[in-house]
Amino acid sequence: MPRDEETESGVKARYADESYPVDSWVDGETVTNDIDESFDFVVVGTGAAGAVAAHTLTCAGFSVAMVEEGPWIKTREVGEDVYGVFKRGMRDGATQAIEGRAFMPLLQGRAVGGSTLVNSAIAWRTPADVLHDWSKDFGLGDTLSEEALAPHFDALERDLSVKSVDDDVLGENNASLLVEADKRAIQANAIKRYEKGCRGEARCLTGCPHGAKQGMNVSYVPWSLAKGARLFSSCRVDKVIVENGRAIGVLATTTHVFRARATRKRVHLRARHGVFVAASTIQTPNVLRRSGLRSRDIGEHFQAHPGIACGGVMSSPVHMEFGASQGAESTHFRKTDRFKLETISMPPELCAARMPGIGTELMDKLDRYPNVAVWAVQLRAEAKGTVRKGWGGRDVVNLTLTKNDLTRARTALGLMARMMFDHGAEEIWPGVYGLPSVMTSADQVALIDDAPLDPRAYSFVATHLFGASRMGPDPRSSVVGLDFATHEAKNLFVVDSSVFPTNLGVNPQHSIMAIARCAAERVAANAKRSAVA
Repeated sequence: MPRDEETESGVKARYADESYPVDSWVDGETVTNDIDESFDFVVVGTGAAGAVAAHTLTCAGFSVAMVEEGPWIKTREVGEDVYGVFKRGMRDGATQAIEGRAFMPLLQGRAVGGSTLVNSAIAWRTPADVLHDWSKDFGLGDTLSEEALAPHFDALERDLSVKSVDDDVLGENNASLLVEADKRAIQANAIKRYEKGCRGEARCLTGCPHGAKQGMNVSYVPWSLAKGARLFSSCRVDKVIVENGRAIGVLATTTHVFRARATRKRVHLRARHGVFVAASTIQTPNVLRRSGLRSRDIGEHFQAHPGIACGGVMSSPVHMEFGASQGAESTHFRKTDRFKLETISMPPELCAARMPGIGTELMDKLDRYPNVAVWAVQLRAEAKGTVRKGWGGRDVVNLTLTKNDLTRARTALGLMARMMFDHGAEEIWPGVYGLPSVMTSADQVALIDDAPLDPRAYSFVATHLFGASRMGPDPRSSVVGLDFATHEAKNLFVVDSSVFPTNLGVNPQHSIMAIARCAAERVAANAKRSAVA
């Protein structure tokens, strides 16, 4: 339910997503007529990439349209109901899955702000070794070097108040991981996040109810509107219009309610200088296909960071309902074993899905929720998959983890289980098929070391997505050139993580935003030079 928040003076707080020119937002759910408008640039998507690109272009003096498939869920609409937010703000109500030898839940935001509405706002600069590999192995040269990206990271960190989690909102779930890592001489730290005034309510996963998390929905989107951009929400882009080898606009459709019947309206947005596609690693390839591009590399080289969690009941209270949703991490093993350890505080509804047992056994576990801790592994998988178009416009993603991936995940899971027992866990839940659903002693963890190397035995979830429209100088092995334009169509730019040649081993939002900002700044400069010429 919407809430009123008052300052000490008794005046209602005004959130950032309530401050924009009245005519700058077109809500597709209420549109009654077809739309035909012209802009300098059209940006498809309002997530980490699209919102930053739109803001950069707007600040450069261009007229910009932002097109978002999902609704704009305002801060005052965010409540404690997990199902409600997931239903409105996540693709397929959070039921999307990767196919392969095993099904893997695939979580994507589908709302203004994209996944930044429902993620944990973690800020990691692109690791230097990753940029080196992109330069050396994929022909990117100095296109995305540390020097090239540094000023963009600096600007983002200033704009979005990036800082490490404060001690007063760290919470026990996060603090306990740091304690155990220190005992084992494992490098670990409080997570850096985009936030202003976090209250430690551990509700990042369902949208911040106070507007403290600096997702795109409360930052770059309304900031762009204040500078003259226009937002078209609840509009699905059917295709980019390409004529004579050049992108000149987009065609979209919108749904609104009229006399109790859903009616789709046509939205034609013309682009004088170009179209930016930032629809995500999954949706971007199929937008390009629907737009007539035929590169054999579209939808190839898909990668992810599959995550797997370990829950446990501690001997003393943890109270996951307090603290940063994700406040502690370790990249100690990122290079050697390709995994990252992190915490994740889960609300009871989501935690229940991770708890073993049914009926009275499950009720008993829920009764002990105050003592439950959840830690997770983020795996830099070496597996590569595909993104295809399915029936009815459905996005079909296929990926099967390799034996090496599973061996590393098993190692990390065993490490977390031992750390939990060392911290006083009375029982842990490994979540591996064929093993006891509940382990009550550290001696049992040895069973994890011999767990099957079959992806069907593990409860992986995918949220960090890469590739499928990757960047490179050669049209025979890449989709997007070093100027961020597709090899097949001029002025059709792709700026989301689908252009990344590989995954990162760290959370990608910061890299996505910096690269999008870099791309938009370069395109804007070129457009100005062309106008003068």
